[in-house]
Amino acid sequence: MSQPRHQHPYQHPRPDAGESTMQLSSGRVIALEGERFGVVGSTGQRYWLAAAFSCLVRPVVGDKVLISLEGADGYILSVLERTIAQPTRLRLDGDLQISVPAGSLSIEARDGVHLDAGHALLVQADQANVVLQSAQLSATAVQASGQRMQSHWLQRHDSAGVHSQKAARHQAEYGDSRRQIQGHEEVLAGSLRQRVKDDWSVQAKSLDLDAQQCVCIDGDQIKLG
Repeated sequence: MSQPRHQHPYQHPRPDAGESTMQLSSGRVIALEGERFGVVGSTGQRYWLAAAFSCLVRPVVGDKVLISLEGADGYILSVLERTIAQPTRLRLDGDLQISVPAGSLSIEARDGVHLDAGHALLVQADQANVVLQSAQLSATAVQASGQRMQSHWLQRHDSAGVHSQKAARHQAEYGDSRRQIQGHEEVLAGSLRQRVKDDWSVQAKSLDLDAQQCVCIDGDQIKLG
């Protein structure tokens, strides 16, 4: 409920004659105009008050609040009671730092935690442990680097439009392996050696063996045709 200031019978706090002492009382928020709150005091007087710096919970219409009146100044010190169920908003202007020099910090939320870090999010720790039932990561670009990495999965599926790998040394061990290539495969190597314990079979529409020096076929039996 927001109306122009001149339409409200509110007033700025005024001191009594010859007095400028602080008065504490309770009131009810009945209007909101920008950063000012229309409050009706316990005596029925109405004021336009600002929230004090220490009032972390932002008041809303209907809240019962603790107010401070001193001279021409007045503030809402805290929210005492909220009769209408709605999200509680903590508002702090400027930078905020939470320091726990000799302890730990825990955050518990039954229905989840939503974090909007704006331009950047920085997390720094000597050790991190994350336990999730499921996780989803969506990013335009991801870069990871480190000294060692271990990964263990019961099942893993990778899909990429272009996949590039580069390693000084590559070693792979499989129980069974099957590779299917729809198009062309080309292997370039300084030397290539294949060792097959049992059978080796090559099926092709045409087969070319081209050597600059020598082609050797050795076996107890050699069958051609």
